Amino acid sequence: MSSESTEEKKKEKPRPVTPWTMLWNDCKQWNKNHSFATVTTAGFAVLNIVLWIILACFGHTLPLKALNTTLSEFSIGKLLVSLILTRGVVQMLGCALLIVFVLAIAESRMGVGRTVVVGLVSALGGIIVGVGLCYGIGLAYQDVSFMARQQFSLSPVVLVIGALMAASAFSDTLMRRRIRLIGYIAILVVLLYGGNPGDYCVLAAALIGQIIGRVQAGAPKRRVIPSSQSSEITNGVRPWQFGSVAETRRLFGAIAAIMALGPLTAITSPNHAGPLSTLGLLMSPDYVDNISLADCLANNTKQGCFLQFDLLRVSMPGGVLRSLLPTAVLLVLAWGVYRGRRFAAIGTVAVNILQIFITVVYYLIIPMTFTDGSFSVLARHGAMFACITTALPSLLFTIALIMSMNRFNIAIGWRRLANGVIVMVVAFLACAGLFLIYGLSNPAAFKPSVTAETLLGELPGRFLPIGFLHFSGLSFEPKTLVASVVFQGVGLVFWLVVLIVMLRWMQDATKENEAIRERAGRLVELGGESMSFMATWEGNEYWLSSSKRSAVAYRRVNGIALTCTGPFGDPSEWESDLREFSAYCSKQSLVPVFYSVHREQRDYLLKSGWHSIEVGGEMVVDPRSWKTTGKKWQDIRTAINKAKREGITDVYSTFADAPFDVREQIEDISAEWTSDKALPEMKFTLGGVEELRDPRVKLLYAIDSEGRVLGVTSWMPTWRDGRLVGWTLDFMRHRTDSPNGIMEFLIARMAQRLHDEGEADPQNAVEFMSLSAAPLAGMNPERDNTDENGNTSESMVILQHGLQLVANLMEPAYGFRSLFNFKRKFQPAEEPVYVCYRDSAKLAQLGLAVVRAYVPSVTVKQAVGMMKTLGGSRK
Repeated sequence: MSSESTEEKKKEKPRPVTPWTMLWNDCKQWNKNHSFATVTTAGFAVLNIVLWIILACFGHTLPLKALNTTLSEFSIGKLLVSLILTRGVVQMLGCALLIVFVLAIAESRMGVGRTVVVGLVSALGGIIVGVGLCYGIGLAYQDVSFMARQQFSLSPVVLVIGALMAASAFSDTLMRRRIRLIGYIAILVVLLYGGNPGDYCVLAAALIGQIIGRVQAGAPKRRVIPSSQSSEITNGVRPWQFGSVAETRRLFGAIAAIMALGPLTAITSPNHAGPLSTLGLLMSPDYVDNISLADCLANNTKQGCFLQFDLLRVSMPGGVLRSLLPTAVLLVLAWGVYRGRRFAAIGTVAVNILQIFITVVYYLIIPMTFTDGSFSVLARHGAMFACITTALPSLLFTIALIMSMNRFNIAIGWRRLANGVIVMVVAFLACAGLFLIYGLSNPAAFKPSVTAETLLGELPGRFLPIGFLHFSGLSFEPKTLVASVVFQGVGLVFWLVVLIVMLRWMQDATKENEAIRERAGRLVELGGESMSFMATWEGNEYWLSSSKRSAVAYRRVNGIALTCTGPFGDPSEWESDLREFSAYCSKQSLVPVFYSVHREQRDYLLKSGWHSIEVGGEMVVDPRSWKTTGKKWQDIRTAINKAKREGITDVYSTFADAPFDVREQIEDISAEWTSDKALPEMKFTLGGVEELRDPRVKLLYAIDSEGRVLGVTSWMPTWRDGRLVGWTLDFMRHRTDSPNGIMEFLIARMAQRLHDEGEADPQNAVEFMSLSAAPLAGMNPERDNTDENGNTSESMVILQHGLQLVANLMEPAYGFRSLFNFKRKFQPAEEPVYVCYRDSAKLAQLGLAVVRAYVPSVTVKQAVGMMKTLGGSRK
């Protein structure tokens, strides 16, 4: 019997859950919840591979070009096959990722049956409507035959895009906006600048799917705002919610990204039948062939000249690169618009005005030089219509952006702006000077030999990737390798400098305001929570209330304003601080996240429509009732008695008041502790040696009879109305060879000291001694993370699970869970702390922000070192 019971115990013993086990279990659970998406994707991949093998036996090679069809020689068979069969491996992999992503979203919101029906109906309708749109575009450009000759095929995207857009109708407001915005951006970038007839089918299928979803799901439910809270609303939107300012910035940023990606799409597209394809080609490195333009205009019977003129010839690799770098600069401007930067908005307006000017010059001014100013010829050849359709999107976007300029109020600073302009001017002068000096000193390195006049004439072309400037083609070309490098490289170097400067301008300005930081340090002494003193640490930014009597400390991490606990200062202002700080973040294009707040503030935010999740438990001891009697305190008594026997004493001091050799030993102990970790020392809510230097922070360190510091703890003060009411444990370090129980000894001695001080002066007795909260440790999924009906939202579960995964990944390197269990030895009261967030769509960004806040300087090598510790045993 004994052997059987032993066997049963072995079976019942749970296996330790490693991060890899969690990831594997997550994958299995995800596959179980989205089995239709995974099975369909796998079937799609297998079917393509099998068909490729069969076609290879008949002599067909990848990429498959036989799938193309045209409207003039329309083949329904090829068209239907192209819905399933891809051209090659790259397209198959891209489509597979898209299919599993789209079907996972649709399946979870609409179910398998509805997803299949909506996808097929949308695809069929999209093909019919898309082909009709192609004929309509041809009629508008007066050349149906040109559209009919365009070779095209479909893709599996047509089969699933309708289901995705239909599923958006069953999503919450934020996710619905993101699905539609990202989806239509991707479609329009390809359609407007490429014009493949199959792209029109994708757009039509998406629109049909969205209509079907709206009919099935009904109109979106709008939240009714109680009249009691109407005073907190500005222009119909709560200022601390996902406000209209942020939505406007996102919309304009997305449109700016479309305009930026246009040239790249245009030069890579096999077709040039999109409404903006000409504009995209004009912004490319290609040179306009004005002879073809003249021939086109001279033949009065030839229609659709301006549509057919969207043909491309790439001259040199340097020209291609020179076109990609301006595109990258435009994307940086779009990112700046998304982040609310005023300079980015002004720059985007300037670029669009330039595009409008280019369009007018290309379609009207240049052709008039060949037609003696005759507008009738231009109208007959479709130039007027092409000019209007090409310039109209840029014109409307420019007008809308100018009218909304007050939404982009984040300045980059005149000093940074001036420094950047100086760098760009110097770079341009240096590159231009190099080109001219080299050409004048080596005229024979070019064919034909160059002169000062020809060099100056070619100089703009070395920097501007605009084809219409090159009316007469190249005046000369390089003959030698060095000449070719100079000829093509000067513009490339200049645009690299511009790109770096623009990236610098668009970054967050993180200059620390010492005056504000000093004021925040004084506000902490007015009032705050047990961990509010962390707000005084270096690396925080500060928001001050309008009264300047309260503040919020936060860190900008990947667009997240991650607070360091809640507001501090005047206790009567914390409710308004939560609202006003959130409104401030919205104006700054930041997502506010309140980290490590306590129940009272969490409950207020929940009533305001926020979400929360418990991220740990703070261990709090009341020193007024401190005692170490009873069986539960055996470990603590043992540690105290052992220290006495070995002649170890505790010293209460500040870092500045400690002897020099003690300060050196403390720094050595900290360095030794840090070097023993796979990752660098953590920050954010975990202090280091630098945080010990504040004279308000107290140290309690253990020292032996030989003067060796064996362990050290630091304690942060907490005030209420200017009176000291508590101390919070922060810094904990000990030597690797220090006796067991040294940290138990120090914490117990601190509690005993506070108890004795309270006994001696009851009026000023400290009310609490907090052992702080180990980051991401002690999370309780079943406690305080449900609504009044006992339900837990899916987004909350995802975030909680993600944070737990992060905690497990870091556990071998930092031992948070061990620290959490260690603090339980002191029989504390456990008070949960929360992270509160408004935007459920930012969960992944939030989790990454927490990791980056704690470990901002992690490198690849250090991360690899941490991964090695995951498989090792812990001592």
